[in-house]
Amino acid sequence: MDSEIIKERSKRILSELRKKYPLAKTYDMSQIGEHFVCEIEPVGDHPEYDRAIEVIIKSKPHKHLKMIQRYNIIKGTLELHDGGKTVILKTGDKYTINPGNVHWAKSENECWVEIYSEPGWTKEDHIPVNLD
Repeated sequence: MDSEIIKERSKRILSELRKKYPLAKTYDMSQIGEHFVCEIEPVGDHPEYDRAIEVIIKSKPHKHLKMIQRYNIIKGTLELHDGGKTVILKTGDKYTINPGNVHWAKSENECWVEIYSEPGWTKEDHIPVNLD
């Protein structure tokens, strides 16, 4: 995809998230316009859980040793890879990822997902995995 188109898409997504959730911290987690996060209920307010809206074009493979993540598809279709299986999730679908499962996702266009994590997300419990 053309870098100018990616910049325009990134600007649009971040703008939409900030407009809908004006008090939430919003950023491009991937730093390349593929995975956006809007912290609705940040872990800093309560370490036992967090809730975020994520817009996923493509996320990187990773796992969590402690955290359970509950996905709720708000809009779009998500191809979720979880522990060696592939699941197609559509608007309204829910899915749980258990600790230790390597997971990553992609969408054809963009998928809006509410993610509830318990305990809350920490950098130490977000472990990148190289699948090559």
